[in-house]
Amino acid sequence: FDKDKSGKLDHQEFKSCLRALGYDLPVVEEGQVDPEFQAILDMVDPNRDGHVSLQEYMAFMISRETENVQSSSDVEQAFRALTSGDKPYITAQELYANLTKEQADYCIARMRPYIDKSGRPVPDSYDFVDFTQSMFIN
Repeated sequence: FDKDKSGKLDHQEFKSCLRALGYDLPVVEEGQVDPEFQAILDMVDPNRDGHVSLQEYMAFMISRETENVQSSSDVEQAFRALTSGDKPYITAQELYANLTKEQADYCIARMRPYIDKSGRPVPDSYDFVDFTQSMFIN
């Protein structure tokens, strides 16, 4: 969506991104104000500098996607749904297959490698249970 490769989205690029993600934003005439989009911009670009940075975008998406999460078990269940089988870890391949590259990179950078009960690391696997519990402690 970053057509000019600036590292940030102008408001029109951001609106296109939201539509692609399934947000039902009305099409308005040029120069007309879209109150729903303006409310989103109030959250995402409160200083109204005309751009949405990656950090602003991620903060917005995380808040929107997690607003219905009630507990760490909800998040654990979401990770379990991404894994094959009932296991307490997720592989990098599963993360990249089911999340955006940015989301997968975020998880991998913050999840500890998974260590099995005998103390051996499972190759290319990450401990989503520990990760999820640490998110709810902080």
